[in-house]
Amino acid sequence: MVNRLAQGNNKQLTLVEIAEQQKQTSGTMQSIADAVISQAKKLGADDAEVWSYNTIGNSVEVRNGELETLEYNQDSHLGINVYFEQRKGTVSINDLTEAAALQGLEAACNIAKFTEPDPYAGLVEASRMASEFKDLSLDHPFALSIDDMLEAAKLAESSALDNTHIKQSEGANCYSHRSVSCYANSHDFCGFNKTTRYSLSNVLIGQTDKGMLRDGYYTLGREYADLLAPNLVGAEAANRIQSKLIQGTCSSGKFPVIFNPEVARGLWTHLFGALKGGALYQRSSFMLDKLGETILPKEITIIEDPFILKGLGSSNYDSDGVATAKRTIVEQGQLEGYFLSGYSARRLGMETTGNAGGIHNILIDSPKQSLQSMMKDLGTGLLVTEVMGQGVNIVTGNYSRGASGFWFENGQIKHYVQEITIAGNLEDMFQSIVALGDDVDSRSSILTGSVAIRSMTIAA
Repeated sequence: MVNRLAQGNNKQLTLVEIAEQQKQTSGTMQSIADAVISQAKKLGADDAEVWSYNTIGNSVEVRNGELETLEYNQDSHLGINVYFEQRKGTVSINDLTEAAALQGLEAACNIAKFTEPDPYAGLVEASRMASEFKDLSLDHPFALSIDDMLEAAKLAESSALDNTHIKQSEGANCYSHRSVSCYANSHDFCGFNKTTRYSLSNVLIGQTDKGMLRDGYYTLGREYADLLAPNLVGAEAANRIQSKLIQGTCSSGKFPVIFNPEVARGLWTHLFGALKGGALYQRSSFMLDKLGETILPKEITIIEDPFILKGLGSSNYDSDGVATAKRTIVEQGQLEGYFLSGYSARRLGMETTGNAGGIHNILIDSPKQSLQSMMKDLGTGLLVTEVMGQGVNIVTGNYSRGASGFWFENGQIKHYVQEITIAGNLEDMFQSIVALGDDVDSRSSILTGSVAIRSMTIAA
């Protein structure tokens, strides 16, 4: 049995106890930010910003009914940016003490002396800073003990192993962490985020006449009570193995392709990556100069909503301190907005969209169908459940991935197929979406169901 435990009194704290401990950490973060910004001004900096975070939690892994790994994790980080006439100095350290932070500030100021002025560098104007902080229900400390986590992991695994086709378990894992982060700048802005995150997963190995199969399932959320029950996690992992037992081949050529929700998330991620400011100002995006153009079927509208309660991408402000807002990215197929930080917005001669640090919750709005209805309408094609490889070119939009999934004919799944390739061009693929599924997966900040594409090239 591997047993990795941090030494000391903190090694088996619940998130309730960790939350109490992090109250002091939050105060330390704010005092460090105040001291650094005050000292930066004394040293002649035009502006300064400080961000820090502290994440603490526990993780247990069970294999074949026995404890395999028990981990206590604690991670802290602090970063400082200073600006002298648009010359930027940056430092990053792992020591949340004022002495270390002030030493880091001195280093950042020295770095700035040797950098070239960047006309786009600097803080976003003070008027854009967040001033309203809604309770987004992101922080749910729960007195989940190590014994509770072990019991949940063991139940998930035992529920999965109660199946004759399951050869062995690769492990069931239960995870609980709480994070505190702080961002402050010389506009007198200071914001805190406090979040919890829980997950339970199980990975299995199945035995078939043609060899072994690997699959699994997981559940996650901000609140432990929102997780799927352990026995249902195990049962779903086993069902996924069971569904792959009948294997076969598929035809090569152009056929309809349906991406299941887990794979569809990745598909949307490629689009949103092409709409990010960095890709746009570097002119390395297949979405260049598409603002106002039709990029999706008119039935589809995409909304970014940073205010979803318990959302995995929810926040009142971005990494620049800019207030977030609910907004439309695509309106009835037409591109209405990008994802811009303060820096990328200046490079493009535009306004920040509050996306420094990433994209917030994404809602794909469209008439939706059941997966069975989608397959019936398409007739014969491929339901993709896994993709592999790096064959996506965000500059040209060319898409070629290894894939596995289920071949369906006359609207009915026939068998499982693997070691095939699917190919197309992202711009064409998005224009060729013919249906979205009602099987929306909430385990991500991109809330999407299955996505059906009229035609892609399949090579078996």
